[in-house]
Amino acid sequence: MRLVGLLLTLCLFVPSAHAACPADGVQLFPAPGSVVPTNTRLLLEGVGSLSGTVGALPGRILRMQAQGHEVEVRVQRGWTSTLGRTLVILRLSSPLKPGLVYTLRLDDVLPGVKVLNSAGHSLPEWNSGRGQDLARPRWLKRPVVSEGIFRRTREGSERFVKLRMSLSEDSPAYAQVTLSRGKDKDNMAPQHYVIPLHDGVALLGHGACGGAFALEDGKSYRAKIDVFDAAGNLVPGTAPLQFESPVATQENP
Repeated sequence: MRLVGLLLTLCLFVPSAHAACPADGVQLFPAPGSVVPTNTRLLLEGVGSLSGTVGALPGRILRMQAQGHEVEVRVQRGWTSTLGRTLVILRLSSPLKPGLVYTLRLDDVLPGVKVLNSAGHSLPEWNSGRGQDLARPRWLKRPVVSEGIFRRTREGSERFVKLRMSLSEDSPAYAQVTLSRGKDKDNMAPQHYVIPLHDGVALLGHGACGGAFALEDGKSYRAKIDVFDAAGNLVPGTAPLQFESPVATQENP
C-alpha cells in the first residue's frame, strides 16, 4: 500500500441562494425510474429523523407491484453511518417479470414518506430489464483517490474524498467501504457504510447536513473497498487505499 497524497483541496463559498438542508425522508438505490435486472435488490436509506424508523424495518415485508404481478420484498439489516444515516436491504422473494413497471409499496410501512431522490413521491417505480444479472462484474480500473474536496456552505462544512474506478458493468453499482484511521493510533472505531457510484465516481465523506462518513481535518485514513452491483454480485476486493482527509482552508480577511 502507498500513501495517496491529496491532489486537490477546494474551498468554495456559496452564495446566499444556496439551498437549505434537505427535509427528512428516504432515498432508494438504484434510483427510482432506472432499469433494473429482474433479480435486483434495492437499498433503502433513512435520512434525518427517518434514520431510526428505517433502522427498525428489518423483518418487515413490502410489495413490488406491476400490472398482473406482485413480488414480496423482505427488509434485511444493512449499515448505519457514524453521522446518523441508515441503509437497509430490500430483497425480493422471487424475480420480477421482464419489461414491466414495478411500484414499491413503501406506504405499507412508511405511509406518506418523502422519497428524496424520486421528486418527493412516496410510491417509487422501476423498469424491469430483460432478465437476471448473474455475472460478477470485473475491474477495468481499480479504485484510486483522485482528489479531496473541502467546501464551506451556509449550513456548515463539506469534506469529501473522490474515488474513481471502472467496472465491466452497465447496471448501478455501490462501494461498500470500511474506513479506519491510518497511521494515527487513536483507537477510532471503524466506520462501515455504502455509497453509490456515479459514472465511476464515489464520494467518501460528508456534507454540511450529514452523510456517510465522518472525516476529520487532515487525518490519515485507510479504506477497504468492496463493490457490488444492483443484483448484489460482489466484485473481488482490492488492496486498501490510504489517504489524508482534505484540510480546511482559511477565509481571506
